[in-house]
Amino acid sequence: MNKKRTKTNSCAYFSKVLFLSISISLFSQPVKAVRIVNNWNEIFSGIDYATGFTDDPVPQNVNSLRIDLLNPDIRFFSTPDNGGASEETFAQTTSDFLEQYDLQVAINANFFAPCCNAASEPKDLIGLAISDGNIVSPSDGQESGNIGQVPDSLLLTQNNQAQIASTNPGDDFSDFFTVVSAGPRLLVDGTIVVPEIPPDDFSDLNPRTAVGISEDEQYLILMTIDGRQPGVSEGATLYQTGEWLIDFGSYQGLNLDGGGSTTMVREDAQGNAELLNIPSSTGGAERFNGNNFGVFAAAAAKTPEPTSSFFLISTGLFLLVKRSR
Repeated sequence: MNKKRTKTNSCAYFSKVLFLSISISLFSQPVKAVRIVNNWNEIFSGIDYATGFTDDPVPQNVNSLRIDLLNPDIRFFSTPDNGGASEETFAQTTSDFLEQYDLQVAINANFFAPCCNAASEPKDLIGLAISDGNIVSPSDGQESGNIGQVPDSLLLTQNNQAQIASTNPGDDFSDFFTVVSAGPRLLVDGTIVVPEIPPDDFSDLNPRTAVGISEDEQYLILMTIDGRQPGVSEGATLYQTGEWLIDFGSYQGLNLDGGGSTTMVREDAQGNAELLNIPSSTGGAERFNGNNFGVFAAAAAKTPEPTSSFFLISTGLFLLVKRSR
């Protein structure tokens, strides 16, 4: 009788030890990131809007637009040339750009020089830029001081086929209607291609603007991450920017001009520009950017009730919980 009790107790003891060992192994892994990603909400026909947030390891506020490239009402537009004046374009805030050309959403695009007077002065764009089929800034093969390499480009045809690729002097750009450029590349075929540990200040925490393309090439993703706002949104590394692009459905990804240039706007019900992000300049003032990139779209048929998805991403553990009204 005593032997049977001892055997039973031993089995129970080892079962508890095994359970505790598995639990400790599963839940004691270091958490890599905790991100909240809200579901898409249609704001115009063919344009969805979503936000994201994390406070691990630092707070980051993210805004994202998903453009349906198959929607027949979608058209793209970027800053045109300045009509033969010095340099290539006239600087403009992203809000002024949206309102002047009656766009529905817009973000900033290429790096530019000189920076950064609050005036509509002539700017030289860095990298290829094409607006309405016209070359605004040629692909000159020169390295950008911001990224230490020749800029890569987001290229769009007139029927909204999108790709991210290297562009070089002498290339044939006749098939492309709208092009903006910057860098570095963040995603190639779903893989982040920048170092996880920032090698320099440019790669470290900063406000970010980025674009991505979905794996099926149906969607163009426009994204901003606010920065330089202690305790609210402190910016993202280039690697973290790639992670956020993946979260919002990107398979290919390109970094655009960031820092004080980072801006995302939409048209409100009165046709005026409404800021979706908070620029990092004093008081949230917008920078006069050398190049902006926007989208024409039709009014949305309806606005669905928002829902949220909560992502807990850690080593060995993935949890998804949905909340809807």
